[in-house]
Amino acid sequence: MNSLRLWYRSEEVRMWLLCLPPGGGGAHQFRSWSDRLPPALGVAAVELPGHGTRSAEPPLTDLDALCARLAADVLPLLGRPVLLYGHSMGAVIAHDLAQHLRAERGWRPAALVAAAGDPPDRPLPAGLDTLSDEDLTGLLRAWGGATAELLDDPRYLAETLPLVRADLALVGGRTARDLPPLDCPVHVYLGARDATVDARLAAEGWAGRTTAGHTVRTFPGGHFFPQQSPDETLTALVEDADAAVGGRLLAAEGVAHG
Repeated sequence: MNSLRLWYRSEEVRMWLLCLPPGGGGAHQFRSWSDRLPPALGVAAVELPGHGTRSAEPPLTDLDALCARLAADVLPLLGRPVLLYGHSMGAVIAHDLAQHLRAERGWRPAALVAAAGDPPDRPLPAGLDTLSDEDLTGLLRAWGGATAELLDDPRYLAETLPLVRADLALVGGRTARDLPPLDCPVHVYLGARDATVDARLAAEGWAGRTTAGHTVRTFPGGHFFPQQSPDETLTALVEDADAAVGGRLLAAEGVAHG
């Protein structure tokens, strides 16, 4: 099954925002973004095997294999500029997907946004995917993506914990390699109250993954700040998307900008 879920309000999409979800997450969380973004910016979100509408499929735990599949699925998007957005674990997947497409097709994204995510050369602590159910639930509480009510629901945990384990194994098992930096801008988005990401190390680490400059923005909220500060997050995405294509995105909308 194809990995992409597309949402757009106009047939005149000039640029794609390709979204990679956080661990345990699905494409649906990006559905509402298309209603709040300029029509010229379409939303394409990745639904990983085992997640959301692909729950009947076994999850993947091999990042190279995943990137090869995603590279085939995103080919129809590559005729237009693409802004890669990866949240938490999704930031590492976005980076490795960009590396795969550069190696295989000489392609580069317009820019990459790494939100609430450690850089790919900073490995996850060993053994996260083998934590007990109790300890893994505690990690989810620290991340703050689910309510306390959900995390006290045995049915929710029975569905969610196996996916989170698989996703932690996916990124935690990433093969270390000496890859050249990307040749696109990298924008680091951080939550002001995110205790799970070291802001300084994230900013420095991602700066080293590009030769085309980087920026750092901090938003009100924790690890899942887009839920807590959606207006600020989407405004920043539009600004960075527009800058990546030299102001042509908002010009297509007839929006004055400077």
